[in-house]
Amino acid sequence: MPTTLKNEKEISGIFNALGDPNRLRIFKLLLGPKEPCVSEIARILDLSVPAISQQLRILELSGLVRKERRGQMTCYRVKTEDPVVKNILKLTT
Repeated sequence: MPTTLKNEKEISGIFNALGDPNRLRIFKLLLGPKEPCVSEIARILDLSVPAISQQLRILELSGLVRKERRGQMTCYRVKTEDPVVKNILKLTT
């Protein structure tokens, strides 16, 4: 039972994270061939860097993306190797 409850909480958190239209747009953008950095995502989506950073933090906490520091920039990518994320990708693409 505890495993099921954990999975339900995890899945609920993922759907909550993707329930926001901007986070879903960011998630789909991260599925592209590049690993865009925060400032590039902000430019593409015409949103502020702090707003994008906040949305990316939520996606990261939900387990959907991972961040990578590249000097002073922070870039993100979808955790496509994660089994839960693989199933989510089937629903969103």
